[in-house]
Amino acid sequence: MRSLPIRIWHELQSAVATLSDEAPFRHVLAVILIWIRNNDKYLAGEPFSVYGFDRIAKIDERVIPVEYSSFEVSDLINFKNVILKRQAKDVEAIARFLRDTVEELATVEVDEQCPKCESEGMRVFIGRHNGLLAYQCNVCGYSQYSDGSRVASGGLEFASERQLREIGLI
Repeated sequence: MRSLPIRIWHELQSAVATLSDEAPFRHVLAVILIWIRNNDKYLAGEPFSVYGFDRIAKIDERVIPVEYSSFEVSDLINFKNVILKRQAKDVEAIARFLRDTVEELATVEVDEQCPKCESEGMRVFIGRHNGLLAYQCNVCGYSQYSDGSRVASGGLEFASERQLREIGLI
């Protein structure tokens, strides 16, 4: 895809422009998800498919632990600035930025060190096929299960607040 239709991109920009700097983070997630769901036919191809927008569109935002995420007011301000400054032609950057923002809003960060790049801070997910606790590095994206085994590509899903409570992370 060379560019998003300008009207479609302006829909998201308009919705984001109405967000106050004190907007509840759950509302920020809802704005993104509504836009993705309403425009799925424009987001079905690359680069959006590569960044898992089909998976993101299926998130049940009611069970996502947004209040426990590491997303902060400064992140909201940055999100607004980036969305309002981007142009419809910046599809690769838009797809990556929206995916990263949803992941930041929808996951809990833990003080685990990445075994690959040795950076601190990993996000918690659940294995899609096995239900195991998994960690993904914030820096390099490396993913592994809590038992140390490597996660296959596309093998993660967002953990619900209930799941995180059951394993004692919140």
